[in-house]
Amino acid sequence: MSERQCGVEECDRRVYARGLCGRHYKQQLRHGLVQPDRAPAACAVPACDRRAVTRGWCHGHYLRWSRTGDVQEDIPLARPVRDVCSVEDCERGAHSAGMCRSHYARQRKHGDPQAGKPFRTVTGDGSISNGYWWGAVPHDKRHLVPEGRAYEFEHRLVMGEILGRPLLPDETVHHRNGDRLDNRPENLELWSTAQPKGQRVHDKLVFALEILCRYDEELLSALGRDLDPETGAPYGFEP
Repeated sequence: MSERQCGVEECDRRVYARGLCGRHYKQQLRHGLVQPDRAPAACAVPACDRRAVTRGWCHGHYLRWSRTGDVQEDIPLARPVRDVCSVEDCERGAHSAGMCRSHYARQRKHGDPQAGKPFRTVTGDGSISNGYWWGAVPHDKRHLVPEGRAYEFEHRLVMGEILGRPLLPDETVHHRNGDRLDNRPENLELWSTAQPKGQRVHDKLVFALEILCRYDEELLSALGRDLDPETGAPYGFEP
């Protein structure tokens, strides 16, 4: 993980992409310039030290107003609200139980928000789309992605490297630990959404042979069937 500091003056956050932290990098993408950091506004309730998020109130007081029509300034909020994930070195916004979405998902699945470390904070060119890392494909690896495109999801590129070929349209990549940003080869497994068009025995046999031809030619050969080099199917096989 990179320990470089954001290139914006007086910003001590770590680099996320192109020499900038996550906040300043997003500003650059959206506005074409980096805006100076401003101190967050405080909640309009005098005794509340949380930052304002909606209508000048913090999230807790806004919920009170939306549900009851009164922020009830004289009644303290029942529980603290975290704006940033409570896991050490994580700068993502808090989502549930004081943790970001990724750490909260780990906590629910494994009982430990740090399970499967290292938790990857990706640096370099790219962006996060629907929880997956989307980035540029190096020229020497473009034969591993469909149509040789210049950008691809990192988990699909890694699986392409494992297979030595681009993924087919009906193939997907599953993250074993549920963390969509953990694209280590040992955390990825190949899934297929292909299925026979019908449920007749003949259809299922055809489908079984197609799967063997695609994924395990050695097993097919061990079963005593040689493959036709032109069609990739067993000699004498007619779908």
